[in-house]
Amino acid sequence: MGAQIQLAGTALAVEPGKTLTTAVTVRNNADVVDRFTFEALGPAAPWVTFAPDSLSLFPEATGTVNVIIAPPRTSAVPAGVVAFGVKAVSSEDAAGSAAEEGTLEIAAFSDVTMELLPRVVQGRRAGLARLALDNRSNVAYEAELSGSDPSAELRFAFRPAVVSVPPGGAEFVRVRIHPVRTFWKGPSRTRPYKLSLAGRAESHPAHLGTDGTFVQGPLLPRWATALAAAVVALIALAVLLWFVLVKPTVRSTAKDAANQSLAAAGLPTGQSGSGSGGGSGSSAGGGSSGAGTSTSPSTAGSSSAVGPSTGTASAVTVDGSSVASGNSTVTIYTVPTGRTLQVTDMLIQNAGGDNGTLTFSRNGTVLMQWSMADFRDLDYHWVSPTVFNSGDKMVMTVSGCSAACHPGVYYAGNLVRST
Repeated sequence: MGAQIQLAGTALAVEPGKTLTTAVTVRNNADVVDRFTFEALGPAAPWVTFAPDSLSLFPEATGTVNVIIAPPRTSAVPAGVVAFGVKAVSSEDAAGSAAEEGTLEIAAFSDVTMELLPRVVQGRRAGLARLALDNRSNVAYEAELSGSDPSAELRFAFRPAVVSVPPGGAEFVRVRIHPVRTFWKGPSRTRPYKLSLAGRAESHPAHLGTDGTFVQGPLLPRWATALAAAVVALIALAVLLWFVLVKPTVRSTAKDAANQSLAAAGLPTGQSGSGSGGGSGSSAGGGSSGAGTSTSPSTAGSSSAVGPSTGTASAVTVDGSSVASGNSTVTIYTVPTGRTLQVTDMLIQNAGGDNGTLTFSRNGTVLMQWSMADFRDLDYHWVSPTVFNSGDKMVMTVSGCSAACHPGVYYAGNLVRST
């Protein structure tokens, strides 16, 4: 007649990471001594073991075996009800084997982590960060994002604003930070902020949060302020040189030329010192005025020729931009012979939201590389400039574009004489 089997419970519940022990009773209905082994059935079979793993019974005898159920705490074990079964396999009569089925309810657990990359963001009008979410739970995670700062000086935009991450999945959220007010100059301002996730499922925490910092810089970078101060100083120096050196030289040269013209015409000059010459000097003054008027162009030209030279500037502010078309390599700038380029500012744009890889290099050496899917625009400003020496090439390379893409690079810096 084979075996008869019965589970101690057919509707069980267990939490992943913990162990549930139940029992199964076996009766030998055969006329001979039989040895029974046990098998687990259904989706829960990988988590089930038996103690002992076999049982020998005389005819009409019964025995009990412990059934140990231990599902692992991973996202691969989904929450919910699964079927399971236990089978007693007869070693004497295979056809006399018996099985019984039941249900096993897997409890839900939450294991969601979030990371802000980077935690410190710099910018003048906006900053860009990414929020990485990992759902190691065995249930989906859905939440709405929000941001706040103590002084209410920042605004936040998220893409997407609501996340839905399946068990074992990950999600990246683009976070754009806008200051409410900008300022032209002065020291950078540090503004702490907090990002929050409001969960929509009871199996997850109601709120998750992480902290970050936005460093807001002035609209005018330091190099522009320094350049403006240098220009003002040069203008002031030029004005001072004009009044102290150039203007007196021009007047003296013009007067000498006028006196020479009067002397050549046999007329008295303004240099006569006798009493009678005083009247003549007055008359000559009128003549000198006329002579001065006629000779002033050549006199001015002579003064310009002999005046001091200001020379050429040792540093020149340069800027430029390049836009790529599809997968290509573009030489943005080649440094002239005898010059060094100091790049202090760079703006990378991906206005079309294209996918691919953008590489910025110097003579084949990669300086920076970006995944275009992660940004629309990136703003860099360096206190210590990126230096390109004489003959160096600034190169942009676009690769991995499946369709036409058009990223662009704008740079600015100083071109100085090589030392």
